[in-house]
Amino acid sequence: RLFAPAWVARQALAKGTVLQPAHLMQAEVDLAASADPAYTNAAPAIGRALARPLLAGQALRRSDLRARQFFQAGDLVRVVAVGAGYAISVDAHAVSPGVEGQPARVRTESGRILSGMPTAGRRVEVTL
Repeated sequence: RLFAPAWVARQALAKGTVLQPAHLMQAEVDLAASADPAYTNAAPAIGRALARPLLAGQALRRSDLRARQFFQAGDLVRVVAVGAGYAISVDAHAVSPGVEGQPARVRTESGRILSGMPTAGRRVEVTL
């Protein structure tokens, strides 16, 4: 067991609820109770929707939130290629949707297909 302050639901919250600061409070949580990490900082969770209901006092964990969709297929996106000590960017069109945590495919103006990780609104990072 490993107890530390983390964010929990202040009251029962339904699936789909978009989290606001008033929905959460800090409490002592057993961080080791699940392999899924509990939120010790509420800021990344605010404004995101719940993927499942939470009971009052239940710790907010990463899998409790829906993955964000940063862009849709067909959207113009910024591709940033990151290497050791440099970064290059170019515009491209999304071939697949940009969902948090899932690779997305984009097509450059030259027709080349690249795969990278969506990191923000209309942004894909490719590691070289």
